[in-house]
Amino acid sequence: MKNFTEKINNIKLTTKTTPLFLLFISALVYGLFFWQRGFYWDEFPWMWTYFQLGSEMLTKTFSTSRPFWGMIYQITIPIVGANPWAWQLLAIILRWLTAFLLWKILCTLYPKHEKQNLWASLFFLVYPGMGQHFIAFMYSHFYIVLSAFLFSLYLSLLAIKSEKYRIPLFISSYFFAFVNLITMEYFYFLEFARLIIFYQFLSGDIKRRLISTFKLFLPYFGIFLGVTIWRAFFFTYQNASYEYVLLDAIRENFFSGILLLINNVLLSFWRTVFQAWLNPFYDIGLTGFGPLTLSLMIILLIVTIFLVGIYLFKFKTENSNDKEFTQSAGWLGLIFWGLSGGAVWVSGNMPQFNFSMDRFMLPFMLGSSILLASMIALIKNQRTQMILVALLIGFAGSRHFQLEDIYRRDWHTQQQLFWQMTERIPNFEKGTILLANDFPVTYFSDNSLTGPLNWIYSPPGDMNLMLYFASFRVGKTLPSVEPGQPHQLYYIGPTFYGNTTNILAVYFEPPKCFRVLDPEVEENNRLLPPALRDVAKYTNQNVILFEKAYQLPSQFYGTQPEKDWCYYFSQAELARQKKDWESVVNIAEQAFALGDTPNDPVERFVYIEGYAHVNNWEKAVKLSKESYQVSKNYVGPMLCKLWSRIERETESSLEQQATISQVRSEFGCSP
Repeated sequence: MKNFTEKINNIKLTTKTTPLFLLFISALVYGLFFWQRGFYWDEFPWMWTYFQLGSEMLTKTFSTSRPFWGMIYQITIPIVGANPWAWQLLAIILRWLTAFLLWKILCTLYPKHEKQNLWASLFFLVYPGMGQHFIAFMYSHFYIVLSAFLFSLYLSLLAIKSEKYRIPLFISSYFFAFVNLITMEYFYFLEFARLIIFYQFLSGDIKRRLISTFKLFLPYFGIFLGVTIWRAFFFTYQNASYEYVLLDAIRENFFSGILLLINNVLLSFWRTVFQAWLNPFYDIGLTGFGPLTLSLMIILLIVTIFLVGIYLFKFKTENSNDKEFTQSAGWLGLIFWGLSGGAVWVSGNMPQFNFSMDRFMLPFMLGSSILLASMIALIKNQRTQMILVALLIGFAGSRHFQLEDIYRRDWHTQQQLFWQMTERIPNFEKGTILLANDFPVTYFSDNSLTGPLNWIYSPPGDMNLMLYFASFRVGKTLPSVEPGQPHQLYYIGPTFYGNTTNILAVYFEPPKCFRVLDPEVEENNRLLPPALRDVAKYTNQNVILFEKAYQLPSQFYGTQPEKDWCYYFSQAELARQKKDWESVVNIAEQAFALGDTPNDPVERFVYIEGYAHVNNWEKAVKLSKESYQVSKNYVGPMLCKLWSRIERETESSLEQQATISQVRSEFGCSP
């Protein structure tokens, strides 16, 4: 133990180890379980568009939002492919690259403040306010643009220092500045941060520095002006995604508009500079994890704090004036921060902590991280400084771990959804509209799940299906659910064509099984969400085709999971639809042999009906009673409708009539 302590004490770390340390922290915070994460939000529709509809359709998809950003996808997708884990790894590397470039910029600007530069880079790397890193396919391309901007800044500083390579360095810097400006708006106004960067970097008297700063900035301003003119006058879809809400408010009432801006600025400052770092401390006990996951999170928290603390204490630097860093870097951070809000506030948006509005934290990360480092530099005790930095990094890492667990659960839920759906539904009639409950996921919507749905069921080049959450689509996106109404929707590239005659209402709420609603039995099923219950009667099970046509992409959904209760339930439902009652009963025997029990009383209905059709009335009544006991008021009316159908469709006999009478009496059914 003594030898180990001595070895630790003898370790001296320098800036040469910083890039590797940043990469290690990036892998530690973002890399755990990367192979268990998938595609989220808009990612799956974009992937489906590229691989099933063609690259030209993906170009069309981005043509009304960020056409030049879309061109980057045309380069990266063929290289990285469609494996989610590959994009997760790429996002980790690119996240490290942005932190590394910031560190290089700060070290070039403030070479005497290596320690504080490291703080700011670490804060930027693990910034806890923006919780969408794990949407890796999408945010890899955000990081590419951010890297272009930071690389442009770094090249411009190198160009000023260099005499031999000044011109090629400046030209390269101009190119990457153009890439940032032309591709997206998130880091648009950060271009003006060059003014303070150039001013701080140059030497000489104030007048000379000012003149040189403006001369150096002039080409960048020309690029900014050119792109702005294109956006304002030539890009038809400039406001397709965001309106100029703030400008409209100022035009309507100048003083109220200015007050709105002041409120947004102050609230944004509190959220992005302070609250973002305080939240991980508040939320540490609100995880909802199981014991194993919670233990792993606590271990990660402790290990991160320990490793960062050790590194900071062993980081060998020359003594520097912390107050000097606070003054210089504080101004830079404040300028970065203020310019970050330009594109956000003009559109009326605000950085928030909930998905998906936390994406507006992204442009503020630079300024907020530098500001935090400059404020910690005000603390006189160096030991306190390093302990505080280690705690902030550790708790920020725990915040990302909490989010990562939600992403993994969402991906697992989607895998369950499509495995059970394909087991229940071999194929769909073209033009089918699926109406569903709001699935218990955070990072998917009906819009995004329509992508994988068509990847599985539609032939390449076609879009045959549309998924809607009934709660907020019926009456809006889907104006009518009355049969016979044609329906079409432009879907980020292709257009869906369908008809309300082909509506299929489905329900999925794990651990309950995926289920196609029974329009006769479940029209008034009070166990369903109201919006789904209202459309249950319109479901048309005839759109389900029995000839298997789906193809579950193995890179997303892996191999078939173990055959559990829901697998047998799906098979039994499919057999019931075919009126293959012998198969229903055979499947029932296998399902009940598992020793499992259904999580929804309706999951017994298919077996009740199956046993009744093979004249095993005793078993049918037994299962009916088990379902009835779950909720007499809710399940009883459905059982009455089910037994009414059984009476209608089974052969009349003394045993049948006796059973029907018994059921009516026990469940309170009207004759």
